[in-house]
Amino acid sequence: MPYPISEDTLLLLKHLKCGRKTLEMGTGNGIIAIECAKSGSKVVAVDIDPEAIEELKLKSKKEGLRIEARVSNLFQNVSGRFDVIIFNPPYLPGNPKELEDLQWAGGGKFGDEIIMRFLSQAKDYLSPEGEIYIILSSFNRLGEIKKMPYRFKLIAKEKFAFHEIYLYQLKPIHKT
Repeated sequence: MPYPISEDTLLLLKHLKCGRKTLEMGTGNGIIAIECAKSGSKVVAVDIDPEAIEELKLKSKKEGLRIEARVSNLFQNVSGRFDVIIFNPPYLPGNPKELEDLQWAGGGKFGDEIIMRFLSQAKDYLSPEGEIYIILSSFNRLGEIKKMPYRFKLIAKEKFAFHEIYLYQLKPIHKT
């Protein structure tokens, strides 16, 4: 069952900026990919869950949108460069046992193992002026994440009973 539309999805939708060529990593319910396609972006949407990809293909066909949707574990089945990469990752702590658990739990004590793997690869898929929009949580090791070779700009945050979520814009730091 694909990831439901939740507060983190709504936060992304509120501040959404799609590029000419956009990659949505971990598309889940597909709403972000659909909104980017409606805005004229050429969209590639990937998810580790085959069911989520099939549902997105059906939704995009029904709405007459061209979205290239495929199953991929992070960048496994992704090629090319993108102006914008959007990722609402599994950011809660835990060790997923089922595919469905990956919608929430990002692995490990701080829920950021998938985030760290994503960020270590993402810069290789960005166009020269490309940017990433990513949701992070107060559970994550933000200090460690911010050591990655990106400039981090906080776009929005939302507080909940047991944690906060943050929407960041990231741009790679190019070494000269």
